[in-house]
Amino acid sequence: MSQLQNSVPPLGARKPRVLIVSFIDIPGGAHNLWRHFVQDPAVAPALELHLLAPSDYREADPEPFRSGAVQFHAMTELMPQPLRTRMLSRLTGSVVPERTRWETRLAAIAPDMVWFNLAGLGDMNWCVPAGEACAARGIPYWLVLQHAQEEYHFVDDDRTDAALALARGAKRLFTVSMRNRRALERALGAPLPNAESAVNGVTAATLAAGERVATAQPPQVKGPVRMLTLARFDPTFKGQDLLLDALASAEWRTRDWVLTLQGGGSHERLLRRLATNHGFDEARVRLLPHSADVSAAFGAADLLVFPSRSEGTPFALVEGMAHGRPAVVTPVGGNDEVVEEGKTGWVAAAVTVEAIRAALSRAWVARAAWPAAGYAARERIASQYALGAPHQRLLSALRADIGGELLVEGR
Repeated sequence: MSQLQNSVPPLGARKPRVLIVSFIDIPGGAHNLWRHFVQDPAVAPALELHLLAPSDYREADPEPFRSGAVQFHAMTELMPQPLRTRMLSRLTGSVVPERTRWETRLAAIAPDMVWFNLAGLGDMNWCVPAGEACAARGIPYWLVLQHAQEEYHFVDDDRTDAALALARGAKRLFTVSMRNRRALERALGAPLPNAESAVNGVTAATLAAGERVATAQPPQVKGPVRMLTLARFDPTFKGQDLLLDALASAEWRTRDWVLTLQGGGSHERLLRRLATNHGFDEARVRLLPHSADVSAAFGAADLLVFPSRSEGTPFALVEGMAHGRPAVVTPVGGNDEVVEEGKTGWVAAAVTVEAIRAALSRAWVARAAWPAAGYAARERIASQYALGAPHQRLLSALRADIGGELLVEGR
């Protein structure tokens, strides 16, 4: 047992210690659920919060650490391997098992609960030894899955069985859409009774900013249609190539529109070439980098378009609807749980160029209704995707799963 564990007072005499684990160091929508949770003023004082992530995460996303409420631990620099392990490794030439590394990390931090933030199903492979280490030490853990790829399968039966054991061993398993839960259960070949829904929603500050934009800059019903796809430049998941193909038809070439692709990422040159190959100049299709000022981006748009091939529940979609923008989406992840056909936007019948083009055309002929659809979109987000009540439910669930009656409100 580590020195830190020996010094930890009984749980009823202190705040519960929650360790959040991220396997990737790239800030983005896949981190927003835990980021918003730990920064909620109603949550932070109730917990002792730690983040274990790749060593450069804190520099890439400093906001959660500004107040000092979250303590950071670098995944590869947490503490040296035990002397005995290093000696055995040197003598045998073997690699230290990953489960041993996780047991060392858990011994150093001594959490009462571990929250594994999984950006995608692939992260479950990395998480298996971590879950085994939690089980060995009697530490309950949650899996919070941000994205279950629509057609994902693990590479073989051994990996599938290990992921299934990880999922079944979790105290709770959260997905951000019902379709993601079904995709996960299909990939594992088994139902998961411990699975439940989490809300990838917006803060009160975002709702207030959205109300200001929606009031001052509602969607325009005359002039060029200003479409916005706010997503990283990653056609494999975000489908920007499908949208460009859809807009390249003869019918759409005669219409008055401009498309902004904003988000930055690993395929900017590809998307520029695709736009050029379709004959779209920069006055027609603009590519912009990521910007922290999303309100400015939404205020300059009339219609959101998310042509995704696979999603969780895209945070940018929820944000945009909170800013009073209707949306055209594909039926993946939580898109059609958020967008209701003809009321808050338009849902393509499938993830195809033809279906996306048809949904865009339904939106086009209904342009006069865009302000009303934007208002309905904002009302839907405010009533179902605001984070106050979901955060309280998560906090109550943490209390129950860590110690139940030992955790008294306000201690």
